[in-house]
Amino acid sequence: MSEPMEAVEQEGDAPLGLSQAEWKFYQFVQNHPTGSKFGDRPPDMELKEAYTAMNSLLKKNALEVLQVNNENLVKAIDLKDAEKASRLNDEQRLVYNAIRAAGNSGIWTRDLKKKTNLHTIVLNRTLKTLENKQEIKSVKHVKYPTRKIYMLFNTTPSSEVTGGAWYTDQELDVDFIDSLKAACLKYIAARSFPRLENVRDGVYGPEYEHYPTSTEVRRFITESRISSIDLSVKDISSLLDVLVYDGEVEKRLPFMDGMDELSDGEDDEAALEEAGAGIQWTYKATRKAKSRLPVEAMTETPCGRCPSFTFCSEKGPVSPSNCEYFKRWLDF
Repeated sequence: MSEPMEAVEQEGDAPLGLSQAEWKFYQFVQNHPTGSKFGDRPPDMELKEAYTAMNSLLKKNALEVLQVNNENLVKAIDLKDAEKASRLNDEQRLVYNAIRAAGNSGIWTRDLKKKTNLHTIVLNRTLKTLENKQEIKSVKHVKYPTRKIYMLFNTTPSSEVTGGAWYTDQELDVDFIDSLKAACLKYIAARSFPRLENVRDGVYGPEYEHYPTSTEVRRFITESRISSIDLSVKDISSLLDVLVYDGEVEKRLPFMDGMDELSDGEDDEAALEEAGAGIQWTYKATRKAKSRLPVEAMTETPCGRCPSFTFCSEKGPVSPSNCEYFKRWLDF
C-alpha cells in the first residue's frame, strides 16, 4: 500500500491512493450518513464513471452495502477502518466488518456466526487472530455475563454494556450508590426545610420555588467532589428516582403560569415540556412523623394517619362518604 488511508486531501490529492473519481464518489456517499442509493451520484459525474468508482471503493473496503426497507444502499466506511480491513484476509475482513458494524454495543459470538456464516472452528480461529493483532477485543456484558461480546479494540463500550457509572468491573457498586444517595438526600433536605431558631418542624409556604432540580444536585455532587466519576444529569435523575421509590423524597412539578390545572397522571411531564422548554422536575425531602404512641388498630386505618383529618366533615371539602383513602384501604 502506497500511503496511509488517514492521509488528508491536499492540493487535490486523494487519500489511500484513490483516484480523483473514487475520492469524489466517496465524499458524495460520506455526505449521506444513512446511506446512498445505488443510482445516486455526484451531479458532475457520468453514470458509468460513478459505477466504476463505486465498485472500486467496495473492493477497497471503503464502502459497504446495506439493505434498508428491501432497498440496497451504499455507506461510507471510515478510511482508518477500511485500511485495517484491507490488510486482512477474506475471513478476517468478514469478521472485522461485522464487529465494526456493531459499534460500541458489541456483537455476541452467536450473532457473529449467523452474520458471517462461518464454521465455529474458523470463526474462533479468526477471532483469536484478530485479538492477537489488537484489532478487536472481548468485553463482558453486564446484563449477559456468560456471553462473549466483541467490539473493535479502540471502541469504548456503551453504558448498556458496562452498566454505566453504577457498576465497577461488571459488579453493582452498592457502597458507591448508597453514599451518593445519602449525599443527595442531605442536600435536598437542606433545601426543603427552613432553619429557624425555636421553630420545630418548620416548612416553606406554597410559594417557595427553590427546591433543587437534578441539574443542581449534580452540580453539588461535582463541586463537592463526592464522586470521582463524572456523572451525567441522567445518572443523577435515576438516583433520585430511587429516593422517590424509597419514600425519602417526592418529585414535584415547578409552578408555572398555565400549569395549575395539571392532573397527577403520566401526561404531566409531557405537558411540562410543552409549557416551557428546559423546565425540570424539582425534588423535596419528605419529613417522616415520629409518633410516641403505641401502634393500635386505629392508627393502621386511613383515618388514623390521614393528612386531611382536621378538615374532614360531611360538609367539608373532604368527607367520609367520598374518602379516596378509605376506598383504597377497603379494596386492598
